[in-house]
Amino acid sequence: MKARSIRISGGRQTRSTVMAQAGFTLIEILVALIIISVGLLGLAGAQMLSLQSSQTSYERTIAVIQSRDLVERLWAGICDVYDDGGDLEGGDENTIVEQWGNDHDGTLGDPDEDSWDPTVSADSEVITITIEWDSRREDDDGETVQEQFTHHARVPNLECD
Repeated sequence: MKARSIRISGGRQTRSTVMAQAGFTLIEILVALIIISVGLLGLAGAQMLSLQSSQTSYERTIAVIQSRDLVERLWAGICDVYDDGGDLEGGDENTIVEQWGNDHDGTLGDPDEDSWDPTVSADSEVITITIEWDSRREDDDGETVQEQFTHHARVPNLECD
């Protein structure tokens, strides 16, 4: 730091040394650190929200793919979709719906838990596929979030011989 002399009215110079300010004070540095910290915490919160939204989007995409897979399987085996009474075939491990359920079990939610629950119903040739699963994220209370996706598809009841 360099000393400088100051003029006092009257034209005389004194040799008192006044230190010139060079740099930042400790208070200024602390205020700047607090502002930067608050900004970084905001960015971290936004990143966390982005990751949660990405996970939810991923799980919903898997549910869409699974429901479309069942519709494709039903169309491929259209002669075996309905029983003689016009109801959806079910209950047998060899049915299309049961094979689909076995192929996709454990793909959504926690694979170690039984968190994937599909239901398939038919009403006037409209098949409703509902897939429910326990999400891998938690709500504000720490409870697992239950997600659901419903898909409707028209699969006609054809008379196959």
